Amino acid sequence: MTGSLNPDEARALLQQADGVAATARAGASWPHIAGLMGLGAASSLALVALSYIPPALMWLPLTLLFAWTGALFVFAWRFGRAVKRGFGRRWTLTLITWGALWVVAIFGTSWWFAGQTWFLIASAVALTVTAWVGAWAEASR
Repeated sequence: MTGSLNPDEARALLQQADGVAATARAGASWPHIAGLMGLGAASSLALVALSYIPPALMWLPLTLLFAWTGALFVFAWRFGRAVKRGFGRRWTLTLITWGALWVVAIFGTSWWFAGQTWFLIASAVALTVTAWVGAWAEASR
């Protein structure tokens, strides 16, 4: 398009560009959402496994957790080409919350509340809910 635009034409073009940008961002975070859901699943299942295996096998659920978590983050990094506004803040908050819960869950199930099923269940649910809430918040934007 050449020439000058009147204000109505300029507004229409800006609205069209905004619509295209919104459409591009609409599916942008699905790799990250899937990553959060996978993080919640892998961490809660690994926590349960860690509570019921002999100490000699602790490396197995931890290795699987780190392998799956690493794969999820690589997938999100590789295929998450665009993100929605505020993504970094939401992602950081979710990961900090998850990390704090993971540390409390590991210490709690290993030492503070070792052998107490209620704490294991509460910790696994807390990890799962944190991932769900983070994924839901991202999907809802």
